Amino acid sequence: MTLFYEYSYIFTQCGFVSTSIANTLFIYLTILHIKKITGTYKVMVLVFSFIGLFFSAWELVSRPFCHNYNKALMYFSLNTWLAEYPEFLRIAIGIYAALYIVILAIIAVQFLFRYFTLCQQNFARKFGGTGVIVWMFYVFLSGSIYAGTMHVFCGSDEFSDSYMRLDKIEQSYEQMYRGTLTNVRHCRWGVIKFLLSGVAIIALQYLIIIYCGVSMHNVLQKEFAQQSVVNRKLQKQFFRALVVQTIVPTFLFVLPIAPFLIGPLIQPFFLFEMNFETGWMYVILCLYPPIDTIAFMLIVSEYKTATLEMFKPVLPKGVKVTSEISTSTAAAVTRQ
Repeated sequence: MTLFYEYSYIFTQCGFVSTSIANTLFIYLTILHIKKITGTYKVMVLVFSFIGLFFSAWELVSRPFCHNYNKALMYFSLNTWLAEYPEFLRIAIGIYAALYIVILAIIAVQFLFRYFTLCQQNFARKFGGTGVIVWMFYVFLSGSIYAGTMHVFCGSDEFSDSYMRLDKIEQSYEQMYRGTLTNVRHCRWGVIKFLLSGVAIIALQYLIIIYCGVSMHNVLQKEFAQQSVVNRKLQKQFFRALVVQTIVPTFLFVLPIAPFLIGPLIQPFFLFEMNFETGWMYVILCLYPPIDTIAFMLIVSEYKTATLEMFKPVLPKGVKVTSEISTSTAAAVTRQ
């Protein structure tokens, strides 16, 4: 049977190319053409886009993959051109995992900022200036804690190596490792500590997102009657964009991976057998950055207008490009 990992690199390359095109266009438009997103929020969306681009590029280096076998979860890199540096690849996988948490943390920070922009504009201003250093520190600290616990608690040991060095597992990846799993790193009991810390970090981000999201929705419903049509459209667009940024990684990665992360813990109690190539989850995640960027540009109308303006010389005659929201009014709303 042909293994999924044989096609994973092509899939990852396609994800990188898609991300490069979408995020480069997004960055170009945001810096030079978008007038409604200014100040601190502009910094946030640009940082988010740059990290998404780096995340996609780093996947080409780390090439993470994993395999569930009963009570064990084995993770490793499919990178063959750096196979002589197993410790580097182990660190590369940790950085890859950290980048995912960084992306989630930036979304949480954006929710906080939009919430305070609606409810406490004076406090929202603290996100700018030196405040940028504070929330950037929080974002990268969250990723560092996740990667650090992964590195400390998910190392190999003799018993785990023996457990995973089975003929059917070894033969599955012998093309890369020539029949040995010596350089593979995986989790045994340390996975419990890693999962507890990882779940805590992820839960904190979702707690912020859910609380601010619900609060923003309630505020928007109450205050909409007092706001102009222009402001209502703009706030709705930003809110929908943040919701999409949250939903996409949740359904694309968090929910699919949860059963396989928990599986090794509950397998001994239910006595069912597990032998799955679960690395496809990491490969699918490469779709997140381009999907997120394209969705943001489709939701925020000024990006559609700016994109059409770029291609205006090649558009058929009679096609008109109009903006739905006043630039001056919208810029005043988002500037902090």
